[in-house]
Amino acid sequence: MTIPEYWKQVPTPVRSFLLKAVIFFVAWKALYLLVLQPGRVLDRPLTYMVSVGTAGTLNVMTGSRDFWTAPGVNPRKDGNTVVGGPEPVMQIYRQGERVLSIADVCNGLEVMILYAGLILCLPASFRRKTIYILSGILCIELLNVVRCAGLVEVYLHHPEYLDFSHHYLFTFLVYACIFWLWYLFSRELRFTKKLKANAAITS
Repeated sequence: MTIPEYWKQVPTPVRSFLLKAVIFFVAWKALYLLVLQPGRVLDRPLTYMVSVGTAGTLNVMTGSRDFWTAPGVNPRKDGNTVVGGPEPVMQIYRQGERVLSIADVCNGLEVMILYAGLILCLPASFRRKTIYILSGILCIELLNVVRCAGLVEVYLHHPEYLDFSHHYLFTFLVYACIFWLWYLFSRELRFTKKLKANAAITS
């Protein structure tokens, strides 16, 4: 069986979703890499907000004013290897000691676009999409602030768990929340109902 024949066997709602998803993410990547990333149009304010939120959260958690944030630069690294020139970051300080650097890749923008893109590609009312996208983006932003504050706490009190927390624990928690939001959004969609109907016909 050829690829076009396989494609024709895919349910129409799934084909529509896949085509929309490919178009959306290709368009987003082109816009981001060619226009938004070079000038840090979205990254600069988003990274700043995450850093300010993180410092504020840490001050509330500790009942102090020990944490503050300031712009800086870090070498670009892949693991422990320097792979490029300096990149702008927002740095979190505690009594003059740098405890965390927040780069643009950690500001949650890509996760927000992934979350919003999937919702935009599914069939639903404009109102439903708007509510879930705005509330989901706010939730992702707050989760990222909590994640960064948690990383600082791990660094200060249990540095031996920092790598695991950074790459696995907090990342899992953020994505688990996103999948939960997707689940809530898709429960009553026409997309889901059509798939169930097609499955019933097939069986």
